[in-house]
Amino acid sequence: MKKLYLITILLASFLFLSPGIFEKKVDFIKARNKNVCKILKDDVLVYVVFVSNKTNRPFLENDILSTMDSINVAVKWLNEQALLNKTSITIRTGFHMDDNYATVRRELPGGSVAESASKPNFNEGIKNINDWADYICKRIGSSIEIEEKPGIPQINNPRDKEGFIAYLRDLYKVESVALLFMVNNYFVDDMSLAINTMSNSEVEFAIISYKYPSVIAHNILHLFGAADLDISYLRTNEKNVEISNKFFPKDIMQKVEKQNIREYNIGEFTAYLIGWKDKLDAKYKPLLEDKRNK
Repeated sequence: MKKLYLITILLASFLFLSPGIFEKKVDFIKARNKNVCKILKDDVLVYVVFVSNKTNRPFLENDILSTMDSINVAVKWLNEQALLNKTSITIRTGFHMDDNYATVRRELPGGSVAESASKPNFNEGIKNINDWADYICKRIGSSIEIEEKPGIPQINNPRDKEGFIAYLRDLYKVESVALLFMVNNYFVDDMSLAINTMSNSEVEFAIISYKYPSVIAHNILHLFGAADLDISYLRTNEKNVEISNKFFPKDIMQKVEKQNIREYNIGEFTAYLIGWKDKLDAKYKPLLEDKRNK
């Protein structure tokens, strides 16, 4: 766990020191209403791809079934939270599954999620993870049989994340697709990571290491603009963490690994970032930015 904590801090350093990403601060408002997962409302698809590799424990049938159960628990909780916040939403799930629960096999660039994101540096790490996800989507896309429709130009098979998400949006008739890649790190010290949440050049997705419903919901919300409230590779300012602990100690965007999702909620700050509230109380606004610790 100590090693993973150090890698998380290094990720923060790479993030802020890498040219062209951020300078001295993170502005979380940039993730609000952006990219494919703009606002968590109306019809939403959570689409899950199980990815096996040599570094982590292989996905067996029981692992897949229990993970699917956890994803359904997380989605049910999100739907319930939407009702509590008087928000109209229908979240559905979809799973990529070959015969006999066969998974996609693809090695992460650095073996683990944390090592992949941080080595050789943050810029290269994130680029390599994007390439990894593009390869998986292209591989899945090559096996899709796309039905030809009279009078409509033939659609090419998906060749990357963007093409695959466009295909899913059309297939499921939804506007928003939260793309999740599940790796079987249940007994390994690793991390989950949401990618491209502040970008318009690369579609967002998440790599999830653990099958806790709380972690799954946490990362789905990241894709829709939610920000971490505890120390993470983007949240490094301790004063802001103190503010979040004071006002939102049970918000799902706290550290929730191994925690019961039923003990958590979606607080006002997170509700604002995911589009459930139009205005934010002034006392929470310091949480919209985070500065690199000196």
